[in-house]
Amino acid sequence: MRRASRDDGSTRLDEILFRIEVVELLRMAKKNRTYNQLSQLTGLPATVLSRYVLGHVLPTLERAMELWKILTTRVVNIHDLVLERIEFDGNGFFDNTHIIFDPFTRKFITSWIYEKLMGTRVNKILTAAVDGVPLAVSLSDRLGVPVVVAKKEKEVGIRDFWTVDLVRDSGKTETLYVPKSWLRRKDWVVIIDDVIRTGETQRALIRLVEEVGAKLSGVFIIVSVGDWRDKISVPDGCRVEVLVTLNKLSNEG
Repeated sequence: MRRASRDDGSTRLDEILFRIEVVELLRMAKKNRTYNQLSQLTGLPATVLSRYVLGHVLPTLERAMELWKILTTRVVNIHDLVLERIEFDGNGFFDNTHIIFDPFTRKFITSWIYEKLMGTRVNKILTAAVDGVPLAVSLSDRLGVPVVVAKKEKEVGIRDFWTVDLVRDSGKTETLYVPKSWLRRKDWVVIIDDVIRTGETQRALIRLVEEVGAKLSGVFIIVSVGDWRDKISVPDGCRVEVLVTLNKLSNEG
């Protein structure tokens, strides 16, 4: 059985939470469909689906994973959910705040990431301030592992920092700071961000993980402006997932 791996070996609570979230997704699907329609989509008897929706019983982990794949591809498509919440201004920019600040959408994305991470060792979530923080915190809560935020300023009261330079296409150089006590050589790190445009921020975070000597388990991005593959390079075995890819809208970012 594939499952999300944590250093403390505690997976049972994670599995139960995932099963509950699948039921919540099933309840949302039930608002616009009958049990018979859902039965045709999932291949499960209407009576079984009713017991899940009414909270009489939880699906097993294996069945929850099957339902998740069916519901997120054929009923409530997470790609479409994210895309419809992006607002374009007509000047080459877009607003994704309806994604990162909406609790349901964020929870949905978090569950999508969790399913992708099953079988992967993770004990730190890394992001850069500020827009990647809400999703990183949601995933941190979901996995029960710490979130590490790389900031452009040093935290007051902390002496030792890991630092990495972020070089903009404009030639401007910024420095990101992470307290040394929060990121160590033994860590297995997942990088989370809301948008990848030029890839500058993500390249800096990947380089930071490499310089610390930690392992990069995965990189997850909500929206990519253009293909991410020509923007970042990751080590073998590192999983990269992007929910939505847009045509290039701007040279900013």
